[in-house]
Amino acid sequence: MKVLSTLGALALLLSGCSMLGNGNASNGNGFNDVTNQVGAWDMCKVLPPDPIFDRASGAQYIDGFTPHHVGLRSAMNAEAISCSFAFESPLIDDDDYADVVVLLSVFPGVSTEHVDDMWTLRQDGWYDESVNDERREHHPGDLVAEDLVIDKDLEGDWDHGHAYALIGTEGEASGQGGAVLINVRTENYMVELYILVPYDPAKAQAARYGLDQEEIDSRTSLTFDRVEFVNWLADEHIYDMFAAVTGALADDSEVQRG
Repeated sequence: MKVLSTLGALALLLSGCSMLGNGNASNGNGFNDVTNQVGAWDMCKVLPPDPIFDRASGAQYIDGFTPHHVGLRSAMNAEAISCSFAFESPLIDDDDYADVVVLLSVFPGVSTEHVDDMWTLRQDGWYDESVNDERREHHPGDLVAEDLVIDKDLEGDWDHGHAYALIGTEGEASGQGGAVLINVRTENYMVELYILVPYDPAKAQAARYGLDQEEIDSRTSLTFDRVEFVNWLADEHIYDMFAAVTGALADDSEVQRG
């Protein structure tokens, strides 16, 4: 199944953070460490999968990858508390499905410097590995910086936010699958949305046939528009995620606990 290799790539991407602290509630310099509070949550209750599933025309969750909580110090990512899931979205012109893989996370820090470091590892690390890694051998159709559909800072009730969306929409790269990485951070934690966006077979086939861009753009195998989807993630859904986290921190009830 396609999702196995996809999840392998996801696990590799998420293996970069390794600076986990002790998770004390506070320290001598007044820093508000929320690690213990966030670590007690069931992240799939705080950051539910339904809005993304519905927006990408989800049909069913993939066996073994139904929404599940991933706790702190996990092998997937030692510094994040996450809701992880993968689902199938039907194709229009085939009795098959496209796989969408999602990880919704909170990274609590033990100091402002720790959050700074996690931000750098996630944002700069993803860019270097996915877009700007000169050590990679590029092949026709590989996604490059020019294929970034979104590369922008986000304004909101946080200290810093940035969104990347990399999918094939032009020329030979049309239809190629890619990823969305969005991080927003405060002094003491970071919220992250990471999604592997599926391949669009109809667009890719049209590109291979050398059709003009207008004709490529008119074709799709998917039941949702990938560009609209990634813009919704960056312009709306990350704001809902951040509001859910701040609300949960303010009202730490049993509803959201694991």
